[in-house]
Amino acid sequence: MLTFPSLEWFAELARVMNANEADFRRLGYADVTWGVEVQALPSTPLGRCFRLVFEEYGCAAVEERAPDDLGEIAFSMQATYATWKEMIQNIQTHNGPDLHHTLNYLALPDDPIYIAAPDFLSRDLFARYGQTYQLFFNGAVHVPTEFPV
Repeated sequence: MLTFPSLEWFAELARVMNANEADFRRLGYADVTWGVEVQALPSTPLGRCFRLVFEEYGCAAVEERAPDDLGEIAFSMQATYATWKEMIQNIQTHNGPDLHHTLNYLALPDDPIYIAAPDFLSRDLFARYGQTYQLFFNGAVHVPTEFPV
């Protein structure tokens, strides 16, 4: 059982992605470096941040970074711990998200997931590769997860 959020949890999602290259190939390649920000954990008031590197049909790297040091990324998905937890539990319960727990549904109105990007072209990478990010998170079905709260 892996704890969310943790480097190990995201590394396991990356492993699931890389083991299912054919599913991602169907969506097309994605070459993008992006971040996930889990805000306001009870144990870490500043939250936790992860940097992911997608190359072609897989995840080439996953790193945990300081909240103010995600490095060069196209964008970051920012949400509270409660939002991420609800989305992941919904994916695991239903073998994929219901219509109210897809990344598009949660992020397009900028609430409860905010897509932070330095410019519009970088933000567009969220829309361009949206199905790839969704399929990546859908891999949570295969990751036994515990939540600290």
